[in-house]
Amino acid sequence: MSGAITVRALATLAGFAPPGGRLDIGPDDTVGRVAARLGLDLSLVGTVLLNDRPAEPGTRLAPGDTLVCIPPITGG
Repeated sequence: MSGAITVRALATLAGFAPPGGRLDIGPDDTVGRVAARLGLDLSLVGTVLLNDRPAEPGTRLAPGDTLVCIPPITGG
């Protein structure tokens, strides 16, 4: 199975989002593999959501999924 997912990288991570927010994936792609392909170090990400639910680096992706990367929230 292959297809495309939507990738949203918010705030300081926005530069890691693919052009147009769409990315082709392969049958064995995971959150971690896609992040690496985008040059995104997941240790810099506060929250990763897949279809509005928390996801881990090993979570597999499927066509039509939406992956959202949110930086850590900081402030005082």
